[in-house]
This record gives sequence, structure tokens and C-alpha cells, in this order.
Amino acid sequence: KKEEYREIQKLLLMPRGEAFKKVLRLSPQLADLVGSQTSSRPQAVKKVWAYIKENNLQSCPTGDKRYIMSDYKFQQTFGESRIHMMQLGKLMKPHFGDPVD
Repeated sequence: KKEEYREIQKLLLMPRGEAFKKVLRLSPQLADLVGSQTSSRPQAVKKVWAYIKENNLQSCPTGDKRYIMSDYKFQQTFGESRIHMMQLGKLMKPHFGDPVD
């Protein structure tokens, strides 16, 4: 019975990590920021962090590197002048569209 249960569970559950591998359409603002029209979530986050580091946006006047100070392009994308690093995922969520077939 345990073997049957495991077989059923394998059929019902999505393989681990498959959702993160999906290539999604990006909003025009995020696409402009990361430089591509489509990307998986982890790759898009990686590219946003690369943009933050390249443009030295982590240098907050208080010296707290957990805050990201927006430049014009970053503010047009996320609508905030200062973002805590833990908010980045929440702010990126609406910029992901449907999966690419």
C-alpha cells in the first residue's frame, strides 16, 4: 500500500523546481531594466541585482546596504524611491506575465 501511495503522489505532485524554470513574459518596464523580453523568475531577479550593483544603487546615505536607492529607470519600474531589499520580490511579482510556449 505504501508503494501505491507513493506512485499516486508522484503523479499528482509537480516535479520540484519546475515552476522556477518556466520562462515568463516580462512587463515592458522590467524588460527595459533587465534587457530581455522573457526570463525565468530567478534569472530576472539575478539581472535586477546586477543592475543594482552596476549602477551603485545600494549606496544609501545611512550606509545601510539593505536599502536600494532608485535611479530614474528603477523608479519607473517599481514606483518607489527607496526599497528595502526584502521588498524586491513582492515589487517584481506584477511584472511577470504568462509563460512563453
